[in-house]
Amino acid sequence: MAKEVSAALYKVNLHCPDCAHKIKKPLMRIQGVHSVDVNFEKSEVKVVGVIDAKKIHERIEKLSKKKVELLKVESKFKETVVVEKVVKEIKEPIIHTHTVKVHLHCDQCAADLRRNLLKHKGIYEVKPDIKAQRLIVEGVIEGEKLVKHVRGKLHKHAEIVTSKEIKKEEIKKEEKIEEKKKVEEVKTAVKVIGAEEVKEVQDKLKAANTPYIIHYVYAPQWFSDEDPNACSIM
Repeated sequence: MAKEVSAALYKVNLHCPDCAHKIKKPLMRIQGVHSVDVNFEKSEVKVVGVIDAKKIHERIEKLSKKKVELLKVESKFKETVVVEKVVKEIKEPIIHTHTVKVHLHCDQCAADLRRNLLKHKGIYEVKPDIKAQRLIVEGVIEGEKLVKHVRGKLHKHAEIVTSKEIKKEEIKKEEKIEEKKKVEEVKTAVKVIGAEEVKEVQDKLKAANTPYIIHYVYAPQWFSDEDPNACSIM
């Protein structure tokens, strides 16, 4: 049969916290003692466990070197076990998106590089861009470690493209698109003007009842007195 747990309460004069500590520590080493609660303000010591109250009484007197009074003993004492829940803060990993400048000379080279990079635990996704000669890498890996990994393990020269550089390139792309739009607008305007001029000539011919268009052909100015670069017969 399991031995009963009892609680014994003692009265002892404790004039400082150090005295209380000197009593509690040795009592906790006694076999059968589950807990020791020392109340410095009330000058009380409570010992819980499978204990002999008289032996504990003698032990406290020996430790404190003072008279100790046994106030009460509770048999069949029910211990209240306080379970402290330790909540660990799990930090969610921060996913970074890195733009890496690296030489990609063909589709197979880009596919091999992507496959090797995805073997890294900190890399989740790799999107190669052969035209831009870049890789877009997503994962928890930091930029410096990524570059070091590409250079050391994959033997490729790599550089991180900063956000400022990306913005500059985006601005340049937008400017090129605007320039193309302007050129197209000018071409369209020229075509419209040309069509309007042809229509104007056709309207004039119809008004003059001319069934054909007269083309003026000028003789070549090879032999011209006015042109200093023209040919001459000596």
